[in-house]
Amino acid sequence: MKAWIEFIGKKPKFKNPIAILGAPGLRSVGKIAIDHLIKDLKPELFAELYSPNFPVVYYFSPSYVGTPGEAGAKVENDAVELPKIKFYSHKKNLIIVKGYQADFYGQYDTALKVLDFLEKFGVKKIIVLGGHARGGKGVQCVATNPEIVEEMKKFGIEKSEEGPFYGFSGLVLGLSMLKDMKGICLLGMTAPNFKNPEHPDPLATKTLLDKLSKILKISINTSELEVEEKEEPLKKIPGYA
Repeated sequence: MKAWIEFIGKKPKFKNPIAILGAPGLRSVGKIAIDHLIKDLKPELFAELYSPNFPVVYYFSPSYVGTPGEAGAKVENDAVELPKIKFYSHKKNLIIVKGYQADFYGQYDTALKVLDFLEKFGVKKIIVLGGHARGGKGVQCVATNPEIVEEMKKFGIEKSEEGPFYGFSGLVLGLSMLKDMKGICLLGMTAPNFKNPEHPDPLATKTLLDKLSKILKISINTSELEVEEKEEPLKKIPGYA
């Protein structure tokens, strides 16, 4: 059994859409960013992707390294809900994808299913949002070709350091090359927290979304992300990302 997609209502029509994707990951930067975009822009949910490889509980942390877990459903807001990836439409030119981390055996199937789906709606460019464990402040990027990295310099975004890029976001970015899509990942600079690798960093997310706002030329209110951390993260270990 593989991943499948269910539509919510009518299929939307797009005109040269860009897809923005994020998932639970390092310091939850990508997850918080996507959740905030959904809250602020109020896009319309139009499809959901389900997979037998979406654990409801992971055995180990962090979830983005493909850890196995238990199947099941979540109970939220007095309702039962299956783990899923959600697709939202905004003004016919933006698709926002709220990702979910599959276990090791479902990562490729999930990422390819997402890209196949976006391709059907004419997506030629994707922007992945995530975090980078460099410490400090600012935004870095990686992309599917050097021209995109060079283009980002005018926004004050430099290329990221070399190293592994784990999970849903890394796979979607890498596999986008097989779809002839232009792919870029914007990485909010943060520091790892070894007690809880996904401990939220709202300030890194704010910096990331402020840059995204300039790139896409859209208004994103990030004032509520001006929140200080409740605990001090430890310093970076070389090669950790």
